[in-house]
Amino acid sequence: MAVFLPIVPNWQNGVRDTYEFKTDIFTTRDGSEQRRSERVQPRRSIEAAIMLDGDRLRTFSDALHLARDGKVEISDFSADSAVLTDTVANGGGLLNVDHVPAWLHDDVTCALLSGRKAQKITVDFISGNQVFLTSGVVGAVGAGATLLPLIPASLQSTNTLSVYTTSVATSAIKLGVEPGTVVRVADPLPFDGGPTGETTQVFGPAGLFYGRYVLLRKPNYVQQPQIAFNFAFETVDYGRGITKTYTPVPLLSRTLTATYMGMSHADVMAMLDVFVRARGRAAEIYVPTWGNDLPPIKGMSGSNIRFAGTDFYDAYHADPAYRAILIRTVDGNVIPHEISGMQIDGGDTLLATETPIGATAGQIETISWMFVARFATDSLTIQWVTNGVANITMSFVTLANLAAEESFGNNWILATGHWRDLGQWQDGSVWED
Repeated sequence: MAVFLPIVPNWQNGVRDTYEFKTDIFTTRDGSEQRRSERVQPRRSIEAAIMLDGDRLRTFSDALHLARDGKVEISDFSADSAVLTDTVANGGGLLNVDHVPAWLHDDVTCALLSGRKAQKITVDFISGNQVFLTSGVVGAVGAGATLLPLIPASLQSTNTLSVYTTSVATSAIKLGVEPGTVVRVADPLPFDGGPTGETTQVFGPAGLFYGRYVLLRKPNYVQQPQIAFNFAFETVDYGRGITKTYTPVPLLSRTLTATYMGMSHADVMAMLDVFVRARGRAAEIYVPTWGNDLPPIKGMSGSNIRFAGTDFYDAYHADPAYRAILIRTVDGNVIPHEISGMQIDGGDTLLATETPIGATAGQIETISWMFVARFATDSLTIQWVTNGVANITMSFVTLANLAAEESFGNNWILATGHWRDLGQWQDGSVWED
């Protein structure tokens, strides 16, 4: 039987919540991939720094000795918490909370965290925002204490304490959530894109762009996003005489790494859903760079954009990764487009989109590349600053922009906006430049 581990994180150091899938990727010499996901749900681990003083050091040590098989129950520090609005006296059995999360219901056993102490309680029933317990709380509990769900976890084989005095110690503890525990059920997937060639579909809060979802979230530039250009050329060199270089991969891949800040628990969970639906590296998603990637516009008409000179054409016309753009207008709207072709016309580069541009040259602020990409790793770490604010670092590898039907169904990712009828993009994110 799992032993309740009464720990409370030291939020000065935050909590690291890591989710990890397992994907097999088979790559051919020309860079094309076949991916196979081996996990339906990600494995999850939690890392937290804890301070143990007074009787908390003793109770922690007692719990470790009871959990000889390493099986414990801990508070899910990143869950949507119910906050007490009133003080409860010792032995009190009624808790008034600010709201009732989905996990909080009749007969549930959960944790009550107050200050640096945690206790296990059982709910009898709930009426409105009042939580009635089967037995009273131990010790007085002040307003601001939180109710959190319990999750089964496993300790590492070695857990080290740093002892400062006979009654004060700290520990950096890491626990693995038991596999099979439901860690996150994403919102139901929308329609899979409709007939071949259909550009947009509206189904609930998510949308499709040419059969794939779009991550429409700007990174936190304070954390300095990174772009790595990955060259896949091969050089034959026998150590004497001339050398020969080959380029079997017809595209220049990029690895885009950026940190995104979630300002609410729901916001963070929505970003996690991106990863959960993708099953790590298995699926594909459109990811904009948000940079000013294209040269100044020389002229526009209908579905055509003209750029001066041919350098832009020479650099990108043969690369299959550069097949979609994201236009941002001066009033903050975003307009994605698939590129139908690129050619030289009168000494200039003429870029054609599948549909009319939808904005004039004077209305356009920036044009960014929008890549078909996958996650670069099978693990995602949420760095919780509080249990409602977190930083999430995501890393993507760009791929060839093939037709969605060639992706064998790997085109299911959460979008933060959705398409309206008539193909007008409705942005569901908040811009904070």
